[in-house]
Amino acid sequence: MKKGILRTLLLVVLLVLAVVLGKVVGDVSQSVSFLSWLGLSAQFGLQPSTLDLAILQVNFGLMVDINVAQAILLFVAILVYSRIHIKD
Repeated sequence: MKKGILRTLLLVVLLVLAVVLGKVVGDVSQSVSFLSWLGLSAQFGLQPSTLDLAILQVNFGLMVDINVAQAILLFVAILVYSRIHIKD
């Protein structure tokens, strides 16, 4: 049980680090001419919309903006996660 929780926590930490570091690398590399392709990004998702029920107002929406560096680092994080073995 403890091993499963630890592996899940490890996966979450690796994925969050990959996203954050990928964003930083993508932003910094845009100013370097031969690395500018790392900063290319795509945005997709649902535009925010509002449901107004007079006494309650609810907003729905989800936008994902991912660049090439983030995609590469996410792939690397998943590979690293699959190679790590936790002993009891």
